[in-house]
Amino acid sequence: MRKMKKLKYLMTVVAVASLTCISCDVLDEQIISGVTVDTYYNTPDGFRAAANAAYESFRDFYGDEAGCAMTVFGTDEYTNGGHGGYQYFNKYIAGLDGEAGYIWDPWVAFYEGINTCNAVIGRAPDADIPEAEKAVLVGEVKFLRANYYFLLVQFWGPVHLTLEETIGVETEAFRTPEAEIYDAIIADLEDAIDVLPGKGGEKEFGRITKPAAQHALALVYLTRAYQPYGQSSDFSDAADLAEEVINNSGHMLLDNYQRIYNSDDGSGGLVHSSESEQNDEIIWSIQYTEDLLLNDEGNRDHLYFRCWYETFNDGLDRALGHGYGRPWIRFRPTAWLLENFRPLDVDARYVKSFQDTWYYNTDRNIPAGANVGDTAVYITDKTAAELDTAAMYARLPGVKIFTWNLSEIDQDWCLWRTDVSVNSPNINIFPVPWKWEDNLRPSLNETRGGRDFPVYRLGETYLVAAEAMLGRDGNGNNAMQYINAIRERAAFDGMEAAMNVGAGEIDLDFILDEWSRECFGEQSRWLDLKRTGKLVERVKLHNPDAQNIKDFHALRPIPVNQITRTTNDFGQNPGY
Repeated sequence: MRKMKKLKYLMTVVAVASLTCISCDVLDEQIISGVTVDTYYNTPDGFRAAANAAYESFRDFYGDEAGCAMTVFGTDEYTNGGHGGYQYFNKYIAGLDGEAGYIWDPWVAFYEGINTCNAVIGRAPDADIPEAEKAVLVGEVKFLRANYYFLLVQFWGPVHLTLEETIGVETEAFRTPEAEIYDAIIADLEDAIDVLPGKGGEKEFGRITKPAAQHALALVYLTRAYQPYGQSSDFSDAADLAEEVINNSGHMLLDNYQRIYNSDDGSGGLVHSSESEQNDEIIWSIQYTEDLLLNDEGNRDHLYFRCWYETFNDGLDRALGHGYGRPWIRFRPTAWLLENFRPLDVDARYVKSFQDTWYYNTDRNIPAGANVGDTAVYITDKTAAELDTAAMYARLPGVKIFTWNLSEIDQDWCLWRTDVSVNSPNINIFPVPWKWEDNLRPSLNETRGGRDFPVYRLGETYLVAAEAMLGRDGNGNNAMQYINAIRERAAFDGMEAAMNVGAGEIDLDFILDEWSRECFGEQSRWLDLKRTGKLVERVKLHNPDAQNIKDFHALRPIPVNQITRTTNDFGQNPGY
């Protein structure tokens, strides 16, 4: 695999606060007489630094708890674990309003990113930099601006649209109709496609390429297609763009689903590595690093999706090693998410995605007869009545067995053995996804993870193509090839044929089921359900903790700070 230098976001200190970005590189604090905003941005180094800074605000969303609360909570996939103060995002109850910090934080981050983008685009004509390089940097920044606005319009509906740099204090803001915002997003992405290099032509890994812009534009068309202001060609345009990425970009599906996120450590274990971050399936990812000086708060998903494993049996300590880590216990998979992977002996994505077994890793307080390395906690898909009493796990000393099965637990099963218990689902113990494992942190308690966050990858492009073709054709005839390609890759060896589905089985719910199997927990689920108009229906069906959801929850509340700091009437979204 070709090794690529990762993009480092740079902080550019200027006289205008709206252009200041959080540092992602070491600032050389030299006082240079006569340097001003205009003169610095006109220099090659200044213009490059400004373009790099336009990437940075996505770090305040992807791999961040606020971004996860907005996209993972309150869906059919994830409900709340036992810890954390933002569970109202999952339960749709009091607290989910315009005063919530996790509503304000992404809003501010996106608009800071947009203003940096506007500055770069507006100052480009005067920048003293080779025109070919300038065109590519402006293309990258237009892609970034489009993605900031795409998130804003999906979460909040009509928002303030500005394509010019803000300098100084402005106290008026106006809610631009969604159709106009989509027009601006599409124009930016079309401009980006015209100038960006193809895969492998970027100077550093993490920079925007033409396939990334094509994928983004396909997703934008697909999203607009469901809206009253959508164009008749939207589904078709989305399908064409997705197929172009699939067939002509140089990106490829990996043979092994698990290798998208982790590499083999040589002994059968999984590790987070540069190989698992820079593979042919990744189209665009947010860059993090193991260098703590450059990593700001880092990617912290390794904390949020982890259960409280060490409290459910003796002989378990928190550890940095593979499969343990520091649990913050925020996001717990719904039973539906786990059941959605059945049959578990055909579709390998459950086995390749989740840790459901923990082994004694200390002899301190270890149960009698147990040894370090024996099974301490096991989460099964079966009810107690279904478990074979001669099974390996039932014979192990002191093992604690839990189930995520929806059925009633038959506690009589375990009365034959006093040192074995089978327990119903628990809010703090649940299968943990491998995809956020981060074994490269310098210490157990270090929260700042260095794993990149994959925003777009080719597996998702296949699903965009399938959903667009279903919308365009009204049937699954053409979508089937892309669905089956994803499913065949996910199969255990020899089970590929069993994973194939026919065109008649493919409807919108099936595609959403497949999207979840392929991309669960990747900060897109709330947006997928909202896009397709399925948010309320599927949350009510599959998330018992989110039954208070109403139709108006398909938009997030406008932050109160935005309303109170605007001298004109900015307005709140209905229901809040």
